[in-house]
Amino acid sequence: MTSKKRIFGVLSTILSIAGTLMLIISYSISTNPTSSELVIIKSLFFSALGSLVISIVLGFIGILTGERGFLIFTGILIVFVMVVGLLVVFLSMAFLGFREP
Repeated sequence: MTSKKRIFGVLSTILSIAGTLMLIISYSISTNPTSSELVIIKSLFFSALGSLVISIVLGFIGILTGERGFLIFTGILIVFVMVVGLLVVFLSMAFLGFREP
């Protein structure tokens, strides 16, 4: 009998890293974008969101199918850390306000 290699964890981790990089690149392209840069920023941003959602789905599929290894959790963990980081920023701005230095 041949055993099937399941690659859900690897794909989940790769997609979450790619989604994170696309988000970082979309925010660092330009502070005052032109119309062509705006198209690139929008395509990177929405591709990143899709990549992160697919990463979470693949991670859960890997967990449900009984795939072994730690990579099934790293894809979900990367997305979770990003969401927590954004929530901390938004909550700190809400509670502390926009104070000027």
